[in-house]
Amino acid sequence: MLTIFTPTYNRGSYLRKCYDSLKKQSFTDFEWLIIDDGSTDDTQSIIQSFIEEGRVNIRYIYQNNSGKQAAWNNAVLNAKGQYFIGVDSDDALVDDSLALFFNQYIPILEANNDCVGIRALSKSSSQAESYDKGFLSDENYAICSWFDEFSSRIVQERIDILKTELLKEFLYPVSKHIKFIPEVWFYVRLSQQYKFLYVSECLRVFYDDHNQNRLSRSSIKKNVHGHFISRLAMLRGIPLYCYAKNPMAFIKTLVRLVQSKIYILLEKDK
Repeated sequence: MLTIFTPTYNRGSYLRKCYDSLKKQSFTDFEWLIIDDGSTDDTQSIIQSFIEEGRVNIRYIYQNNSGKQAAWNNAVLNAKGQYFIGVDSDDALVDDSLALFFNQYIPILEANNDCVGIRALSKSSSQAESYDKGFLSDENYAICSWFDEFSSRIVQERIDILKTELLKEFLYPVSKHIKFIPEVWFYVRLSQQYKFLYVSECLRVFYDDHNQNRLSRSSIKKNVHGHFISRLAMLRGIPLYCYAKNPMAFIKTLVRLVQSKIYILLEKDK
């Protein structure tokens, strides 16, 4: 079974794109686990209307506003599926893509205990049917580390199908005062123990024509402690050979770390 996790915050009007794409999947052994991060709009009633249609197995959990990473932790701990996908509230899955991945790539993933999951391609809604294989070049799939992707300097949107049980070892260190931690923290920690099965198939469509209430976007000054935690993990956890191949990333990481530390010191002086 698969858990498709969607975090949402005051984005009820965007959820239908995701919902409609789930209805188009011939693979149906999944639950759609929606974690509502304290919405005050009509999100709950919209989700209830989806539930009443009876087309998709939906579980809805409401939490006080705690941030995207807290919602992720909540979903991982409550997921019933053996596998786990995070799909944002305004994203969609490619038509009938789940059947392809579970027939073709999950068996490869299961045969490799050192792999934590599959990293598939994502494409913008404006790209139509075309997308770039990017990091994989001409390969259909490859088993490698996220560190190799990082050092390649090829920045590309991807989406993961992850082994749920392993994710419980890598929960975000959120707290009452730390609501946002950049996702790179997760990949650095994960990649110190596990590899990914990278595939050239597209699984996700993302819509970049708006930025209303995006849980994944956050300024350094507003969430300084989370950014500090993330950048510190990058400097401590990413191997030196990666920074040698991608020196600009090292400079940016160091600058952001110093910047966030300055903000923290200024907070203490107030």
